[in-house]
Amino acid sequence: MVRFVKKYLVLMVVAVLFVGAFLLNLKTNAAKTESGEGEAFQPAEEAQEAEYVPGDYFATFRDDREQVRKLEMEYLDEVIAASASDDETLADAQGQKLTLVENMEKEFTVESLIKAKGFEDAAVTFHAGTVNVVVKADELSDKQVAQILEITKKETGEPAENIKVMTGK
Repeated sequence: MVRFVKKYLVLMVVAVLFVGAFLLNLKTNAAKTESGEGEAFQPAEEAQEAEYVPGDYFATFRDDREQVRKLEMEYLDEVIAASASDDETLADAQGQKLTLVENMEKEFTVESLIKAKGFEDAAVTFHAGTVNVVVKADELSDKQVAQILEITKKETGEPAENIKVMTGK
């Protein structure tokens, strides 16, 4: 019972740290905007309306994803270091870290293969049960969507109903 409570307590702490990092990122971006150094974070609804210079969305996406992944790895490393005496929590944190690395590899592979098919750029997010693919294109034909779905299904193991393909600039 104590291990069970410790495990979920550690997971709650990690979740709080993620929220804190997100809020810190929002505050930092807002400060950059006020000082003229950059653009503030925009919620998804507003981001769709924003006009991006070609290439900016994908570069920004990769930068943001890299920052978030770095924080996730640091948090998991802290949990692993702090839970050295609790085998169950240690195993869980190590498993989460391994899953994160596997997801990163899948995202990179899918993005690379989509670009190899002739698309200018792609951004992929993968979590068990959900894959989002944003392709740099004005529109996609049924054949192109089928190519993207086939690549994504093969590399992630997710069925087509769990994969969302969309265009972005």
